[in-house]
Amino acid sequence: MSSIRLNLKDFFNLPTAVIYNSDEFKSVTSVTIDSRNVKKKSVFLAIKGENFDGHSFVNEAVKNGSTAVMINEKSYNKFNRLNVPIITVRDTTKALGDLANIWRNKINTKIIGITGSAGKTTTKEMLAQILKEKYKVNKTKANYNNHIGVPLTILDTDSKNDFLVLEMGSNHFGEIEYASKIAKPDYALITNIGYSHLKYFKNKEGVLKEKISLFIEYKVCFLEGCFKIFYRDYGYPRQYMNNKMKRDF
Repeated sequence: MSSIRLNLKDFFNLPTAVIYNSDEFKSVTSVTIDSRNVKKKSVFLAIKGENFDGHSFVNEAVKNGSTAVMINEKSYNKFNRLNVPIITVRDTTKALGDLANIWRNKINTKIIGITGSAGKTTTKEMLAQILKEKYKVNKTKANYNNHIGVPLTILDTDSKNDFLVLEMGSNHFGEIEYASKIAKPDYALITNIGYSHLKYFKNKEGVLKEKISLFIEYKVCFLEGCFKIFYRDYGYPRQYMNNKMKRDF
């Protein structure tokens, strides 16, 4: 799919990573968490979710041709006889994000980050369709907008893509900031601030606090204009917004 490669140094640089059979390691061009989607020169990453555990499919991934596997360090003894490189980490979900961040730093693709209480998917589709008239574009597929989907979407971005339109969802504090640190969006857009996921965000101000973290790490070209929309449509005073955004912009 891509000329971008993850090499041995990239994996050694992952926090908590230990690599076994490293002499057999060959650079990989794709990362997957689905053993059915293993490709040539890919690494299978075993994610433990609420309804499944990727470690149950490690052997299948190797059988399907995975170049290497990444597993939780506590599971190493179950797989230490595999004849492929094994990367162990403390948290494979966190490692997925770290790999996506490394990948993001290797590509020249411009990333447009989109979040908001409503309209994210529609806005993403509209932007992607418009940009496709002139550029090669990748976009978030299906509901891949969480802490798993955002890294996978970045890792699925071809080195020849001019733009990635990246949808970022959240229902807990810290998720947008986490995704933003991985994606490092060149452009960012908040569609609106509404009464979504109040079980966790409590109120509209909580929703704003979470969504606005899309801007915390990076200067974006239309930041001020975006906040004029907030002032007018949502009634947040300028002083409130300025206090939230004191990060050397």
